[in-house]
Amino acid sequence: MGVMKLRGIVLNETKKGEADKQLALFTLEEGKTHVYAKGARKIKSRYFSGSAQFDYSDFIVFLGNGFYSATQIDKLADFSAVLSDYEKLLYGNLFLELVDKTTFPGEPNPYILKLLIIALRALENSITDNFCICQAFLFKYLQICGYEPSTEICASCGLRVDKALRYGTDGLLCSSCAINDMSSININESATQAIKYILNSDIREAFSYKLDADSKKILTQASDVSLGNFNVSLNSKKFIDEIKGFNA
Repeated sequence: MGVMKLRGIVLNETKKGEADKQLALFTLEEGKTHVYAKGARKIKSRYFSGSAQFDYSDFIVFLGNGFYSATQIDKLADFSAVLSDYEKLLYGNLFLELVDKTTFPGEPNPYILKLLIIALRALENSITDNFCICQAFLFKYLQICGYEPSTEICASCGLRVDKALRYGTDGLLCSSCAINDMSSININESATQAIKYILNSDIREAFSYKLDADSKKILTQASDVSLGNFNVSLNSKKFIDEIKGFNA
């Protein structure tokens, strides 16, 4: 039993009882964790501010009976510009859902938290179009989690790929290996260069690129293929693809 401080972002919130919440957080200190916030659904509650999805907050928590309970919540940011724009909200929800479904308690990763905050700020500030921000987040997240796709050599046989034609779960494929990978997709040079730019850039610079419409569709297909490494179903991703027509 004891008191500790956590800094993190609310991935999702679940109603408990008449006015309580259970928060799923991704924190600097603990990675993904859960915190119980008593009375947080009441507007006058001291836990109301800072306990909503997308809130980036400092949490003072008490560990007892095997779970954390909030004793103080101080909001640092809430990304209100993301919440007030429907398309930005869709992409922001994808970021949070991906982290929620692919991370585990007790496995801190400061780069994931940093990526989340920078990506949400990129959406807020509209530094490029929302699609490019989303794809940069996805490929950078794959890289951070150890699933960086191969962009110079064949992901299957290791031979150098001079001209990108096919893309599989682990990256570019040579023509010989692509024959045996039924899940691979066609890829063009623009989409390939976009992936290389994202992976080779610092997190703060990875969002600054542009793509034509055809290459955007290909890049979406490539990230879908690579996200197969996680073996999770992302409801927000399916919804975005339906709206944007990327799976048409």
